[in-house]
Amino acid sequence: MSILRTFARSLISTVFVTDGVDALVHTDEHVNRFRALAPKLEKWGVPPVLDSDARMATRVAGAVTTAAGLGLVFGIKPRTCALVLALANLPITAVNYPVLLAPSAKRKHNLSMAVTRLGLTGGLILAAYDREGAPSLGWRYQNYKALREAEANAAAQQIAQIGD
Repeated sequence: MSILRTFARSLISTVFVTDGVDALVHTDEHVNRFRALAPKLEKWGVPPVLDSDARMATRVAGAVTTAAGLGLVFGIKPRTCALVLALANLPITAVNYPVLLAPSAKRKHNLSMAVTRLGLTGGLILAAYDREGAPSLGWRYQNYKALREAEANAAAQQIAQIGD
């Protein structure tokens, strides 16, 4: 892995590692953010969530983002870790920075942070797609089939020449 990839992945993942550790250490603060949003979500048809379920969901999200962020930093299944972070980032951003539900004084800040987090999601999608220069499995399989077919044709021609 190149130094540039390692550096870029480390920079992207720091946000998620710090957020994940914060969710594990200060669970109540994160649950309170969700609790403030819950009545408005219930109006939109989202089923109510118990406090114990919200605490558990917060801890699980914190553990997942911390583990995936560290995996991305250390290069352990980086494509999978980047995809997990990209998928986890969307609901976490919606809860932490509710643009439409925020009071007008806070709306500009929430919009700025939500757009920033969406930009990070774009970077994570690129990291999830990055094969580090290696071709895809589909290309490898097609190439393998083409080589086998060429070898078989060459062998058939040699046999035909021997028979003549």
